[in-house]
Amino acid sequence: MVEMVEYKNRYGDVYTFTKQEDGNVLMEGKFEWVRSGDDFIDPSGGPFIKKGQMLPLPVSTNLNVIVEGFERVDIGYIIKVKENEYDPNDMSHLADTKIIGGIINTTETSKTKER
Repeated sequence: MVEMVEYKNRYGDVYTFTKQEDGNVLMEGKFEWVRSGDDFIDPSGGPFIKKGQMLPLPVSTNLNVIVEGFERVDIGYIIKVKENEYDPNDMSHLADTKIIGGIINTTETSKTKER
């Protein structure tokens, strides 16, 4: 089954992202006004996509991939990707620290002085 996701940007332009047999993703849509470079593509109104980031699509899709590069083709862009290996139950990024967002974390165990 081919995975295809539609993305509507802030100007109402619709882009489609279709997973190809080789695992890469074909992005089709309106590219009349687009900035691009070796590390990114940015159609007017978005989505801004850069190397090293997750493809900016809903996580509920099977297109949960990391962008590795871009290739311009007649109908859009081939976004070269690699699978994003992650554990949806991993909450280690929320681990306790001494200060979180400028608020002191009081769950730290403090050492008491012996008398």
